Amino acid sequence: MWSVFESGGFVMLPLLLCSLLSLYCAIERVIFWSNIKWHNDNTKESIIPHYLNSSSSFINFLTDDKTYPLFSILIKAIKYDKCSDESFHLALSSALQSEMPVLKKHTNIFSTIITISPLLGLLGTVLGLIDSFSFINLGQAGVNNIKVTGGISEALVSTAAGLIVAITSLMFSNYFKIEFQRELPIIQEFLVQFEIARTEKNKRI
Repeated sequence: MWSVFESGGFVMLPLLLCSLLSLYCAIERVIFWSNIKWHNDNTKESIIPHYLNSSSSFINFLTDDKTYPLFSILIKAIKYDKCSDESFHLALSSALQSEMPVLKKHTNIFSTIITISPLLGLLGTVLGLIDSFSFINLGQAGVNNIKVTGGISEALVSTAAGLIVAITSLMFSNYFKIEFQRELPIIQEFLVQFEIARTEKNKRI
């Protein structure tokens, strides 16, 4: 394995760093979205009843897990619970917008890795071919086959490595984009339901 890594030339080091960074981001996002799915299945439906039944302890309930977007949004907006419906709606909208970077976290990192990895592979290809051609002397019968094939091997390995890193990162990135696109309507629908429940609660007071 190490011999294959060495044969790819110096571009294999930045490609390795890109792959490790992509793996770290992917693991963090998998944990993040798994946690959201768990809360959606087990906690989401109890948020509004908890708010209606016990407003005083509602903040403590929300601080149970601040990584859950709905909890985080409501923590920021509930400060305006005593305000008008319009003000509370604006507070919810603002809190939702502030949560967007968390939901889209690592998107730019994935985009950068997807773009730069094939370019690094291409750079390794060019350098490997240049290295190979430098051992070919036109007009001479003898050619250093080992050095020539070594340069070609460097070109092929670096290209393959760059494509593997880019393709893998692209798959992760698209998966997390799908999760975001699936979750956003769920959050928006719940916030509407929460506003309605709050309005009905205030009417009874």
